Amino acid sequence: MSDIMIPGITSSGVDTESMVDSIMEAERSTVTRMERSIDAAEEERQAWQEIGRRISNLQQAARLLFGFENPFNERIANSSNDAAVIADAGRNAPEGTTRIAVRQLAEADRFISRNLPTDYQVDRGRYGFRVGESEVFFSFAGGSLEAFAQAVNQRAGDLVRARVVRNTANSRVILIEAIQTGSDQALSFLEDARAFALETSILKEVRDGVVRPPIQASTVSGTTPAATRTVSEGTLTVDPGGNAAIRLPTPVPSTEAMVLELEVSVRDFYEPWSPPERPPGPRVPDPDGVTLGDVTIRSAPSSVPLPEWEEPEPPEVRDDLQVLYLRAGETIVPLPELRDTDGFETIRVPLVEHVGRLDAVEVRNRNTHREIAVRNITVYDPRTRGDVAPVSPISTARDAIVEIDGIEVVRPTNVIDDLMERVTITLRAPTVEPAEILVEPDREQVTDALIQFIFYYNELMREINILTRSDTAIVDELTNYTREEREEALAKLGLLQGNLALNTLKSRMQTVMMNPYPTDAGNELTLLAQLGISTNQSGPGSGFEAGRMRGYMEMSPREVDAALRMQFASVRQLFGNDTDGDRAIDSGVAYELDRNLRPYTQTGGLIATRTGGISRTISDTRSRIEREEARLAQVEARYRADFARMEAALRQMRDSEQSLESLQNQTGNR
Repeated sequence: MSDIMIPGITSSGVDTESMVDSIMEAERSTVTRMERSIDAAEEERQAWQEIGRRISNLQQAARLLFGFENPFNERIANSSNDAAVIADAGRNAPEGTTRIAVRQLAEADRFISRNLPTDYQVDRGRYGFRVGESEVFFSFAGGSLEAFAQAVNQRAGDLVRARVVRNTANSRVILIEAIQTGSDQALSFLEDARAFALETSILKEVRDGVVRPPIQASTVSGTTPAATRTVSEGTLTVDPGGNAAIRLPTPVPSTEAMVLELEVSVRDFYEPWSPPERPPGPRVPDPDGVTLGDVTIRSAPSSVPLPEWEEPEPPEVRDDLQVLYLRAGETIVPLPELRDTDGFETIRVPLVEHVGRLDAVEVRNRNTHREIAVRNITVYDPRTRGDVAPVSPISTARDAIVEIDGIEVVRPTNVIDDLMERVTITLRAPTVEPAEILVEPDREQVTDALIQFIFYYNELMREINILTRSDTAIVDELTNYTREEREEALAKLGLLQGNLALNTLKSRMQTVMMNPYPTDAGNELTLLAQLGISTNQSGPGSGFEAGRMRGYMEMSPREVDAALRMQFASVRQLFGNDTDGDRAIDSGVAYELDRNLRPYTQTGGLIATRTGGISRTISDTRSRIEREEARLAQVEARYRADFARMEAALRQMRDSEQSLESLQNQTGNR
């Protein structure tokens, strides 16, 4: 009777559920359109965000080329002898070459024991060490050599280190060394550590071997007049042309470790000679004249014939910095030449390198304008520590001695940062010939910054081309793209086609890269193309490439390297230059590019405005969708209520139909 099918009620007819769904699908067409508009807006927002990210990358790369941390200020230091000395240059280190001769490395006290049995035990006690002016003490409960070394390292590790070495199958030695290098960082063993060191032959007792000859009238003599030398308060002063000898109380034998130390002052009082003025000669009064009436006749002026003036010869100037000598019997041995000083400086001389024994120290001042002063002469064994000395030292505390451009300097460590401005040098070994330290710009870092700059420029230009053009050739010519990147590029191809802002940005970028900029090189370097950066660096005959027509830049490493070597300062100016002397960059490729990109990325700039506007549109559309969804929910509820009433009517009709059929059957039976 009915063609309407209601699930659960009727078994045939119309599918009311599908009918409701079809009706609601038609009702939802507006929501579907709004959802599609959100998807399109999301794609556009992502495109602008990607443009913004690429602009920011290019901006950072551009600012790196002219900002405070630009690579043009980076320096590298190369050594002609890396085995002897290396150097590390900081930013803005002065360029140039410095000659460094390593005469002696700084070392620390490193003392080793005699061979000890493998079962050797260290006694219980209070052990102490002194390095320089620092001391440390700790208690040890007794134990093996290894346990003692571990205790030293744990409790005194800031000052000393200990290590046990198995030197033979049946013996061991213990090495104890100071951490710090330098002559002022001598290692001493205190309390029970001293007894341990003596017992294990790390140390031995010695008499005081320090000799300090007094400088007084009785110990000083010379062959020049006594007026040329003066002794006062332990200081010998020798005037120009004088000489003097300081005798030691007894001759000192020269052993392998003996050192002569003295303080010397070389004062230069030279003043340039000025010739005397020519003498004027005698003055003769003029004779009187004769007067007759109103006429006066004067006599001729008097004259005195003078000999021809001869300018005197300048006084002799003699420079001779070979001043100090050592005397051993009748043998006289010169020490290295000195230099002019500002006050007293300490000189240290290993005796074994010069004489077999030392009888006297001589001063010979052959200068005409220098005063030589000597004081505090000491002859000693640097290995001694008061009344003890190491038995078999691996090394003893001493300073590094370096000559920098001929000037001798002494430092307590082998890492020195105060000899060359903003350069740290590390000494590795003594040198036979001076090593040359060349400080120069870090051209490799500049090249890397330029490569990064060109990469981000091309990356932004490529993104603009993809978004503003619909030609698939733009993607096809990008041969370095992966399949996924190519599909992604094709998906957004032409998404912002005809956008005025992006086309304007592209035009400005190309203009900035092609414009000339002033540099000290003049017309030789005003364009990026002259540096080796342009849209056509492949050279003539390389064929047509569409990429060159898209604005992509290429860089010739060979040309860039040549320019950085020959015109480094001008290359720097090409990217960022202060043309008016106010210490602020106001010209250059990188500066101009940053200035033109700033309106796009700054707070409230174009990118923020576009993405913000799109975000608001998306938010408004989502609000409209929510309202529409609420309305559609009411509509769907109304439809389902209507169908429910229809279902009830159909059920009533079905019941009536069944009643009629039953009545008809009863009537027919009669």
